[in-house]
Amino acid sequence: MDTKPTNLLPARPLRAGRQKPVYVPDDPLLTAAEAAAERGQAISTFWRDVAAGRVPAAYYVSPRSPRWRRSELRAALEACRSDRKGAA
Repeated sequence: MDTKPTNLLPARPLRAGRQKPVYVPDDPLLTAAEAAAERGQAISTFWRDVAAGRVPAAYYVSPRSPRWRRSELRAALEACRSDRKGAA
């Protein structure tokens, strides 16, 4: 019986006819540009929110490569929205 993991997309061809499965993580690490797009912001506004502490701390996969978890960004965005609703 051949069972395949559910988080793999169809394989895409590599050189010499080899196949590599495409892995899609459940909670990916996003770059600054991807994180800004996820929040619906310009990149400069995103970095301003990072400096102000409105965005969770970044994970550094290498010294100059900050990444943010999608779930943490969404939770922070929901917290900001709920704070605004409570203040109004």
